Amino acid sequence: MGTGIAALKERFGVGGELILEYFHPYVYLNQEIIEGRDLDQAEVERAGGGELSKFEGVALAVSSTALAEGGVPDTPLTRSILRNHHPKRSGDIFVFFEPHWFINDFDGLTVATTHGSPWRYDTFFPLIFAGAGVQPQRVHRQVQTVDVAPTLAAFLGIKPPSGSRGSVLVEVLRGQ
Repeated sequence: MGTGIAALKERFGVGGELILEYFHPYVYLNQEIIEGRDLDQAEVERAGGGELSKFEGVALAVSSTALAEGGVPDTPLTRSILRNHHPKRSGDIFVFFEPHWFINDFDGLTVATTHGSPWRYDTFFPLIFAGAGVQPQRVHRQVQTVDVAPTLAAFLGIKPPSGSRGSVLVEVLRGQ
């Protein structure tokens, strides 16, 4: 971490004080220092993300400004990050770890798991629909948890919940 802090200090005249906290998966920057030194928020985010990206185990560190302005490539990885990002609540730099990596020491507390990642081993889940009129089968395509509500609504012949954004799993409706 020392070389990253040194690089920030050299560039902005301030180093470790720029980082307020890390709350997975975001780094929160110290807004008082950024504003007090009249630093450009987007530039500090980019520089911090660039330094974090050099760390072993970090796949990507992207600034919230870039996410908000659409300044990221359209990839499955960045789409996953965008689904997690909320402009008013998210931190300033999203830190995305390589597969099977995460920080397990939070202020001296050893952590054995996280709330997941966009990697296949964290996004694959068994999904079972059972009941009268549901034919047993396997689905060999990617589905999402948000597909459950519109699928249940279609099965019941009712309107899907407002704001639902998933797709109907047509396999569940076969034989109905």
